[in-house]
Amino acid sequence: MHLSVGNPPMMRVSGKLVPIPDQPILTPSFMEHLVPTWLDETATEHLRTEKDVTIARTLENKKRFRISVFYQQGYVSASLTLIPSVIPSLQQLGLSEAAQSLATVPSGLVLIVGPFGSHRSLTLASCIEHLNQTVQKRIVTIEQPVEYLFTDNRCVIDQREVGVDLHSVAGGLEFALEEDVDIVAVSELDTKESYERALQLANGGKTVFAVMNTKSVVTSLNMIIHSFEGADQERIRSELASGIVGIINQREVYTTAGDKRILAEVMIPDDSIRTIIRNGDVFQINNVLYNSREPGLRGLDTVLREAIAQNVITKAEALVHATDPSTF
Repeated sequence: MHLSVGNPPMMRVSGKLVPIPDQPILTPSFMEHLVPTWLDETATEHLRTEKDVTIARTLENKKRFRISVFYQQGYVSASLTLIPSVIPSLQQLGLSEAAQSLATVPSGLVLIVGPFGSHRSLTLASCIEHLNQTVQKRIVTIEQPVEYLFTDNRCVIDQREVGVDLHSVAGGLEFALEEDVDIVAVSELDTKESYERALQLANGGKTVFAVMNTKSVVTSLNMIIHSFEGADQERIRSELASGIVGIINQREVYTTAGDKRILAEVMIPDDSIRTIIRNGDVFQINNVLYNSREPGLRGLDTVLREAIAQNVITKAEALVHATDPSTF
């Protein structure tokens, strides 16, 4: 839901923005009264100094929302995204068996990537909940903000929020290096320091699940590698080649049945992929994913073609998500 002065409340329904029926135009006084009811002192100060803030709150109807508050043309505005109260299983999300297998890797770095709206954080939450139901581990999350709330089952889960419980993602990862932690989950990996710390953890015997705001396997790897220069880049390629155990590049698609599910490109590196990464020839991975028949090396366009053949999605829907629409 989008709340902006001068417009009625708007909802995104089936991918399109539509006004909520029978609602008045939002006024500055209404927004100035409403928004402070969501913000604590820390969030209020952040909004005052930075002009935007993102939080997660459980509101009076017991529903939990991710709330982004910001200014536009001098007026306070907000966007609210409903956080599901029940975390679906990886199978219910529609992920392949190869993608599901990455939830149980004993160590290494698993990246969950995709564009905004592809529900990367939901897949991350599903991985955590799967572990919570099946193994006895200590899990630490590093989140901006804490969205899904977990109840300890077989795991001990500590949820840390950047800006509240720690200063930065990189700082939280560095803390985990010296802690009795089995698994670290990061809501967004996006700085040179956080890449380096995550790989230290992954190569040190811990499991790291991390979300990145990228649109492909190759883009994700290049973003990490090209954050470094010279000898440091060569070193990070080597650490990435040994530490990465899988990438899920996902899209939320509309099915022929009218509902939504997740389809994902999957890259589980074999020795040849690790050599490609180590040598810096990452662009070659696209060819491997396009031509491979291995379940752990499935390119996005291949997954979309299979979904069309199985009548899961239409050709038109596939074209929306295809890596190269003209070739597709």
